[in-house]
Amino acid sequence: MALGLAATLSACGRAETIELVAIRGCGLEQEFSGLRVRVLSDAPPSGGTEILLGPGERGTISALPEGATGVAAEGLFGATVTAVGRSYGIDPELTQGRIAGADASASILPVFFAGPDSLCELDPQPSPRTELAGATGPVGDALLVGGLDPSAALLDELVHVDLYTGTARVLGEGLPQPIRGHSVHWIDARRFVVLGGAGPGGELAEPVEVDVAGQGSVAAAGPVLVDGEPLTLAHHAAASASYSSPALIAGGCDAVDGDAACDPASALADSWWFDPRAPEASVRLPDLTAPRFDAHAFVTSDGVAYVAGGFDSDGAGLGSVERLLPGADEWALVHSLDAPATVAGLAVLDGGLAILSEPSGLLHWWSEAGSGSLDPTLRAPPLTPVSTSRPLLVLPGERVMVDTWLFAPGTAGVDPAAERVELLPISRSGALMLPLLDGTSLIAGGKATTTDEVSAAPLLRLRPALDGPDEWIPDLTGPQTDAFVTNYPGGATVIVGGLRLEAEGGPTDALPPVRAHVRGFRSASLRFEFSFEGEPGVTAHLTLARGGSSLVAIALVEDAVVVRSRAPGGQLSTSDCALGGANPEQPLVLELEAGLLRLDGPDGPVAACELGELAGPLALGFGVSGSGSARFFGLRLARR
Repeated sequence: MALGLAATLSACGRAETIELVAIRGCGLEQEFSGLRVRVLSDAPPSGGTEILLGPGERGTISALPEGATGVAAEGLFGATVTAVGRSYGIDPELTQGRIAGADASASILPVFFAGPDSLCELDPQPSPRTELAGATGPVGDALLVGGLDPSAALLDELVHVDLYTGTARVLGEGLPQPIRGHSVHWIDARRFVVLGGAGPGGELAEPVEVDVAGQGSVAAAGPVLVDGEPLTLAHHAAASASYSSPALIAGGCDAVDGDAACDPASALADSWWFDPRAPEASVRLPDLTAPRFDAHAFVTSDGVAYVAGGFDSDGAGLGSVERLLPGADEWALVHSLDAPATVAGLAVLDGGLAILSEPSGLLHWWSEAGSGSLDPTLRAPPLTPVSTSRPLLVLPGERVMVDTWLFAPGTAGVDPAAERVELLPISRSGALMLPLLDGTSLIAGGKATTTDEVSAAPLLRLRPALDGPDEWIPDLTGPQTDAFVTNYPGGATVIVGGLRLEAEGGPTDALPPVRAHVRGFRSASLRFEFSFEGEPGVTAHLTLARGGSSLVAIALVEDAVVVRSRAPGGQLSTSDCALGGANPEQPLVLELEAGLLRLDGPDGPVAACELGELAGPLALGFGVSGSGSARFFGLRLARR
């Protein structure tokens, strides 16, 4: 159901106005005393980009400025935010003809509007299913493919979810055969490709192209050839960093039984970059360290690939994690859980913090700073043992979803348990979780955690709080208890007036293994004021980072700061852009703009550096090397 938001926008460079239309979610029982609408971008707030409306009022934002990334709407009851939403991009032409009851030529930005941290059932619902695969695209579509019904029969159904209207439908034409063990990838416009999988009778599936426009259509896509060999497999791991990036395809098997389950003896160690837009450009990657099928994959925004868990050629569960850096000639085994633990889900947060789930309900972590388990009474949610996989989903605000819980594994808050959110009353695990362009997520399929039965409501949409990279700036003057996240859970703590980091040993003249950054904030243009002090034996660092590996770290040394960097592929370098030293307890000012970094102290410039390939929106934070603790205080952060 759509209901109008009382706000319009003027299109940049066009004469027409753009209507905001709310797609009603759940958690909207509370009446609003006001509505705040604001344009989102990597720019400081300015006049004309935000309006506050009373009940029944309408308002206009004069123009969408250059660089706008979305429009946020917040329902207010007094000063409390009781409902939130964000537009699916900023191009109103994409919705034309797709909003029921609206003129086909109307310029509309749909906003899925729901209570913060709400898990909403879509209407209508497709039939129950599990082990399905799916993908989303940047123009408001999701495609859910195949899987198993409650009787474990294979499905050939294609379910299209229109994210602009919040409705789902089963396409009239299905797959050539029912399948499981496949992956789905966005091609362009409203087209997707179904790769791999297997059907009844032990037959491996050929690639299929699906166009969800209009009534929908299905056609053979032709074989995907890599080095002249067809990419034909099932039960592989798949992941990509963005809509436009190639997809990692790893492991799987090339022989299945009559139920389309893998023959363990046929487990594969192969891996590829698969390009859905140009399949002929797909390339073979190095082999995994071990064959595995039904594994879990993740690719960070800077192209670092991870594969974890699954089953080996004997059918035994695997507890190992492999990583492939960009340009590397081999996968590296970076971590293994103690046997007989099996990794049932994988997520990697910015800063390289990998979270691993087990069917038993335990959650573990690994980063270059160390490894450990997350306490289910404090930092992780208490989970019920399950027989399925246990996928993990990273949310824009650097929280993680597991089953029907949200938590912040890397929080520097004094009480991490306070950041756990249980999404009642729905109980589910083993679902497909797809992140969407507006910060929401589509949750499809899965089983009830208490009964192990296929869930009766297979299609949900999560509307998290507005805490993503362009949606807020944490208050660092306190700072807020949730203002920082770390790659070493327990190694960073928000304190009165600042942040404390604990080093875990190692040389002081190296990149800091223990780091923390401002949570959910990314910017290419900022001003940051801070001071620091450290115990003897510890070196404090100012850091700028992207993804899982890319990093610039400025060692705050009194004689002369040292500027070190690490490329996505792990290559280390030291820059000659240092101009002076950084004295403890004296204020420092970092300015970042147009790919240039400048750090100033009370007596003048400390460093002036070009960021080169690292230019762009970055995570801002601190790090420590050596032994001991460092404190950072006097924090002031603003976009420029």
